[in-house]
Amino acid sequence: MAQAFTEKIDAVLAESSVLDELPAEIEGFVLSKERQVSEGQYDFFCYDHVEKHRAVVGFYDASTASYKLRVEIGVVSFALPSFIYGDFATFGHELTRNLPRVMAGLHADTLTTQELLPVRESLEKWAYGKELPEEIEGYTLFVRPSAPAELTNGSFLIIDYVDFARRNDVGIYYNCYRNEFFGEYHAAGMPYVSYSFDAESLEELEQRLKLHLVHYLREASARSESETNGK
Repeated sequence: MAQAFTEKIDAVLAESSVLDELPAEIEGFVLSKERQVSEGQYDFFCYDHVEKHRAVVGFYDASTASYKLRVEIGVVSFALPSFIYGDFATFGHELTRNLPRVMAGLHADTLTTQELLPVRESLEKWAYGKELPEEIEGYTLFVRPSAPAELTNGSFLIIDYVDFARRNDVGIYYNCYRNEFFGEYHAAGMPYVSYSFDAESLEELEQRLKLHLVHYLREASARSESETNGK
């Protein structure tokens, strides 16, 4: 089944010159045209910024019969809502026009965006956020409050501790539409929800981090080991 749909997409891609004309590098992101399929998604190019642990991937989603662009920030990934097309011709046209803008956005200072205005000053002055350890429980502080990462649907990643080798993380998010903080974590790349970090202020979030951060770092590691060992 997977072979049938990838062969179909390969034939569509072969009829277009779009991939051949992609630049080898954009904003420090290096192009790879290696193709791989996983759970109904067929990646056909990737721009990777190894140093920044960020990537932009073009793929076909068999479940929606559409071409999409996926952004990867550490172990967090999401499809760009503005980049979903049912035919490759339209996808390719928009790709040529907008790919440099997507890359530039991954370098942008998101703390200055309008969406973060309600919490910008608080994040800048947050003493606890400035004192977060660089390493804890084998995880590295990848995203910090002074430099959030913009995601989709009004959400920003403001703290992210990552074990890149095992694809584990514990992330703290802010949603500008709900004006609240929440947490999620990944174990071996699989996402899990936690309600232990739900907070309406940085003061409340700080207390929840003091209570629960280490626990969830250990939980992510334990889940990852269990899944890797097939238990």
